[in-house]
Amino acid sequence: MSGRPLSAFRSPSFARETTNSQPARRTWHAQGIALRTNRGKSVARTSAGFIPGRRSAARAAICGAIAVAVTVGMTTSAQADYYDGGMPGRSFNVKPVGINDTWVGFLDTGRKNWNNSGAGASIGRKSSAKATFTAGRYNESWLGLYSPSGFRPINRVFKIKVNAKKIEEKSGSKMTEWCRSTATHELGHALSLDDNPGTRKASLMKHSRNRAKIQKPQSYDVAEVKRIYG
Repeated sequence: MSGRPLSAFRSPSFARETTNSQPARRTWHAQGIALRTNRGKSVARTSAGFIPGRRSAARAAICGAIAVAVTVGMTTSAQADYYDGGMPGRSFNVKPVGINDTWVGFLDTGRKNWNNSGAGASIGRKSSAKATFTAGRYNESWLGLYSPSGFRPINRVFKIKVNAKKIEEKSGSKMTEWCRSTATHELGHALSLDDNPGTRKASLMKHSRNRAKIQKPQSYDVAEVKRIYG
């Protein structure tokens, strides 16, 4: 990618998977400015904590970085299917946390699905990795939750949670297939893919997909990863 997108210099958003075809509303907080987006359309507003004329040195540095990013120019990341919470590159490692061998197996399946997809991904599993993958029985409506932190070009990491309770409720006799599909879907966010892409083609990132059948990246998903990372 030529140059860094504006989104690389603001706090990233979380992504959560549900069985609803519409993605969760996301809110970013970037040094006193909140950027709210819904399907790629953002509106800037002043946050309650912003006091004009009292910028710290850190705030000024961030603003300067944003100005540089704008000067360099926007990239293909402006397109709707790009998710700014992804990793800066297609090669990274993940660490399983607090899960048994069955769930480690779902993580490994997700990694292999992407590594063998032709998207140029190389996702490893290492105990020293800062990015984490876990699962539990959460009293929430989401199936999977991807939570990134840090700045994309500098220190981006993420946490993935898979909700075994909700998957069990929704999947019937296909829980294994749903777990594989969800794990691979969440890793798709680490590769900068957004939820519910604007396409009629089959996609792993659609919440409306048949999780018992679509467990691997589809041709559209692979093409998008290649487009984003160049």
